[in-house]
Amino acid sequence: MDAFDYAALDASGTRRKGTLMAGSARAARDQLRARRLTPVEVKPSRKRARSDETAEAGRSRIKRAHITRAARQLAILISAATPVEEALRITALQFERSRLRGVLLDARGQVMEGARLSEALSRHPNVFDPLFTAMVAAGETAGQLGPVLERRADDMEAADAIRRKILGATIYPLLLMAVALIVTIILLTLVVPKVAEQFVVLGETLPPLTRGTIAASDFLKANWWALLIGIGGAYLLFSLWKRRPSGRKIWDAFKLRLPVIGRIIRNLEAARFSRTIAGLISAGTPALAAMETARHTLRNRVMFEAVGDAVLRVREGTAVSAALKQTQVFPPLVVQMVLGGEASGKTGQMFAKSADYLEGEFEAATQIFLALLEPLIIILLGGIVLLIAAAIFLPILQLNTLSF
Repeated sequence: MDAFDYAALDASGTRRKGTLMAGSARAARDQLRARRLTPVEVKPSRKRARSDETAEAGRSRIKRAHITRAARQLAILISAATPVEEALRITALQFERSRLRGVLLDARGQVMEGARLSEALSRHPNVFDPLFTAMVAAGETAGQLGPVLERRADDMEAADAIRRKILGATIYPLLLMAVALIVTIILLTLVVPKVAEQFVVLGETLPPLTRGTIAASDFLKANWWALLIGIGGAYLLFSLWKRRPSGRKIWDAFKLRLPVIGRIIRNLEAARFSRTIAGLISAGTPALAAMETARHTLRNRVMFEAVGDAVLRVREGTAVSAALKQTQVFPPLVVQMVLGGEASGKTGQMFAKSADYLEGEFEAATQIFLALLEPLIIILLGGIVLLIAAAIFLPILQLNTLSF
């Protein structure tokens, strides 16, 4: 099925333009006549949307910001009582240079053939994840499609904001560590060998620190290629091990046990889960189905499996708060707020408030962590330079002492 741009005249003679999905140009003209429009021009769209190119569209790395913008646009149009197929067409035309246009037009074609929007979007799992389509399906069932899309756009923007904070929090420490490594390598491979040559000529017994530094310099110069291969091989083995389910679970459990980082990861995962389940419950999704769907937002394998166990307990009749408490991986705040929400009938709102609080804690913890990490890296860099400088100047001081 292809996308066709058309120009046609309606019954009053007004010229109309648009895009529709059809198997051929002739089928596109038939569709226009069925709408009581007289075709004037029908030609293939510049951005063709073929249903058999779904996978290719997914692999094109459509920007997440574009998907968020599309969700926001659809929410505005559908809330304004615009038909779904027309909302998809208008939204698709906003993305002329993105494959998202083709994806949206393909979804429009499916909707025009009788499919629900959630079904049409589910044909593109690499663009619209299962959570997105599940929330759309919940909105369709509850008759709240516009508000649900608006909520999903808000959640995606919040997730993007957190992602930017994480990126900003890690760039500076990584740069400092890179500088420390580069400075150390330069000193050991360029500066220390030059100074060592002078000491060898003098024939004096060198201090232990100087001998150790020269030995490290010689080893680095002679075996740098072996070190690179070793580091690369270790990273490759670690990556392969981490891809295995057992390795991934062990690694994720280790991260949760780390003193400061573990708490940050736990809060971030719990906030993501809470915000997602809040949106689903607010859209009318039952708590059990909302938990099953929101579970897939958890990237930590330990927490993912813990929520899976909680889902089983809820299915057997356990309250959501009690099931989450038994996992022993969620912050007590979430459990207590959900318990209060169950008592007041506002479970979704309590999940949302939990997400707000945990995201605030995440931001505060990140700032504290950076405030401690940055000076530690600077101290480490200064310590390395100080040791190498001491290794160089100690023999000089020793020679000056002997001369007196």
